[in-house]
Amino acid sequence: MNPLTAKFHLFIGSSFAPRQKAELYDYICRNYRRRIEFYVSQIVPRDHGEYQDVCQEVMVKIYNHLDSFDPGHSFKAWIYRIVRNQCLDLVKSREEKQRRLRQGDPDLVGDRPAADPEQRVMRQELLECIDRAVNELPPLEREICYLRFYEGLKYREIGLVVGLDVEAVKAKIHSLKAILKRRLGR
Repeated sequence: MNPLTAKFHLFIGSSFAPRQKAELYDYICRNYRRRIEFYVSQIVPRDHGEYQDVCQEVMVKIYNHLDSFDPGHSFKAWIYRIVRNQCLDLVKSREEKQRRLRQGDPDLVGDRPAADPEQRVMRQELLECIDRAVNELPPLEREICYLRFYEGLKYREIGLVVGLDVEAVKAKIHSLKAILKRRLGR
C-alpha cells in the first residue's frame, strides 16, 4: 500500500479526526502544491490577477472535501478534477461578468541537467521549444498534454478529469503527438 493510500485508510478509520485530517492535508501540501499551481497556470496564467486566489481556493476545497475522496479511485484525478472545476468556475464567472457588462448591468460597471554545458544549452532550448509548442495549443489540448506528459496520468484518469471517454482521450493524445512532432520538426 502506498503512503498516500495508507494515510487515507488511517484518516477514514479515524472517523475524520482533526489531527489526522491536518496530517493528511500537510502531506498533500508538501507533495502536490507545486503540481497544483503548475496545473492552474496551464489554464489561468500566473500573471493573471486571480491566479493566486484560484490556487488557494483549490487547496481550501481539497481540505474541505477530503472526507469525500474514495481511496479506491485515483487521488491525482480527484485533485485535478477539483483544480479544473475551480479554473472553469473562474472562466465562467468572468464570462458572466463580461456578458453583464455588455448588457449594462448596473451592479457591475526539473529534471537532471546534462553533464556538459553544450548539452545543457541544447536541452534548455529544446524544453523552451516544447513549452512554446504546447502553449500554442488550445486550452483542452494543453491541459491533456500536461496531465499525460508531465503528470503521467492514465487515459482513464485524464478522461475523468476533463470529462472525455477513454477513446476520445487516446485520439487526442495521438493527434497531439503528431502536432508536437510537426511543430518541433522531428
